[in-house]
Amino acid sequence: MSINAPKLRSFVFRGDIKLIYLENVHVLSNVLYAPRELVLEDEDDFVSIFSSIPALECFSWDLFEFDNGSTEVIPTRLPSSLNCLKYLFISLTTLGEFFELSFILCSIRSSPNLEEIEIKAVTNEVVHEIPASFLDITFNHLRIFRFYDVLLQEGEMQLIKVLLAKSPALVKMVIKPCQMETNESLNVFMEITKSQRASYKEEVVYLVD
Repeated sequence: MSINAPKLRSFVFRGDIKLIYLENVHVLSNVLYAPRELVLEDEDDFVSIFSSIPALECFSWDLFEFDNGSTEVIPTRLPSSLNCLKYLFISLTTLGEFFELSFILCSIRSSPNLEEIEIKAVTNEVVHEIPASFLDITFNHLRIFRFYDVLLQEGEMQLIKVLLAKSPALVKMVIKPCQMETNESLNVFMEITKSQRASYKEEVVYLVD
């Protein structure tokens, strides 16, 4: 489905349409996109979601189910950076496979001026390690990072450590793991606090039920 709306400034979608193309939306700055299932047939589908929204400042992905369809790869970076994007929220109920992790990394890596990132992910799968191509960027404007429902597997832990090490303006990081034993929680918290940091002004908040 395509939407052509040159005067559109805010767009909220919740429903069963699997993919929406926004065209001629040069003043659109606020998007909440929550299809019940996102299906990508090829790499261009993912790129097209962003490419026509040059003024995007606030983007919220709220995806119940993510299907890569026939797509074999998500790009490491979008062809054009989302230079206006300040706030990014991603909720992926099915996060777990490398493809879904690539989806998150590409969104972050293509947004050099992000000030706030919030990720909520629920999975029973193993999250693989993040690719080396993600390690060459510094998030000079990132101030707040929130990560909820974390299993603290290798890929997730690497993402936390990379953002600590590459975010000199970071003031607050909130991590909320899934339920885990107290001793394990303490060990993970100690590992995070000992990680290399670009900013020593930030507060690391570790929430345990």
